[in-house]
Amino acid sequence: MHLGIFAALDYHPGLSGTPAAFFRRILLRAEQAEGLALESFWVSEHHFSTYGLGPDPAVLLTAIAEHTRQLRLGTAVATLPFHHPLRVAETFAMVDQLSGGRLEFGVGSGYLAHEFDGFNIPAAEARPRLDEALEIVRLAWSGQAIHYKGTFFRFDAPPLNLLPTQRGGPPIHLAVTRPTSAAFVGRRGFNIAHIPYIGQSSLEGLRSMIATYRAALPSPAQVSVACHAFCGEQPWNGPGDPAYEEAERALDLYLRTRVVPGARYEGKPISSDFMLFGDVAQWQHYLEAFEQMGVDRLLLITDFGGLPEATVHPSLERLVNVR
Repeated sequence: MHLGIFAALDYHPGLSGTPAAFFRRILLRAEQAEGLALESFWVSEHHFSTYGLGPDPAVLLTAIAEHTRQLRLGTAVATLPFHHPLRVAETFAMVDQLSGGRLEFGVGSGYLAHEFDGFNIPAAEARPRLDEALEIVRLAWSGQAIHYKGTFFRFDAPPLNLLPTQRGGPPIHLAVTRPTSAAFVGRRGFNIAHIPYIGQSSLEGLRSMIATYRAALPSPAQVSVACHAFCGEQPWNGPGDPAYEEAERALDLYLRTRVVPGARYEGKPISSDFMLFGDVAQWQHYLEAFEQMGVDRLLLITDFGGLPEATVHPSLERLVNVR
């Protein structure tokens, strides 16, 4: 199982500094991730709020590409309904070229009402727009002329003048927020990217979803899962442990201010199954559990709720030394 970082780009004015300082910290975290031999670094896309200060993941990944050499660079996720698919195809082909073929292309439909309102796109169109846009991006990356007639897009376009470095295009990961979507995505043969605290109540639910997904696959594919992560110097005794007060307070701030709606599982607090807090011994157990249930890539959300750098970096160093 690979380990990577998911930068949710959780920005808190007053805690995170200026936007420029915040982005410099993201670049630093990517450099640290590569220095610690992590496999990948993924960034989010969000608009019209500080929920995630990342309106253009392609720009940020290009900057990260210049600061790293080996890290796989992922979008978690590029929200396709908000963009023209041919521009998406061109832009991310350029990211793949500039990074030397390191792009992992995670896509999704979006789910935040204020973002759809801001772009004047009906939320009910999210899924069909995603499906059309993804089909067009794949056609564009084939290198052929692009002939398409759909509900939202119709054109006869010449081939792109720039294709990705990776033949056929970067690996595609489709965001799954609800367990009921797993079989549908599996039948289409896509990799999946999942943040379980949004739609799961336990590790058992996650295990069942992954099994359903893999049973539907026509050929092997990857499962990437993102969880909040903190590794301390002593065992975590569960929510309310004084030794983990800073990390728990930061996670509570993240959940209260950043992920509404959808932050809670059916209105309940996040399950401690997806609060990966603990010392090295507990982290060994976490890694074994996720690997055994079929997770190929565990993405660590290490920067959340305004945690200071002096807290995050030592936690990350301890964590990557678990194995």
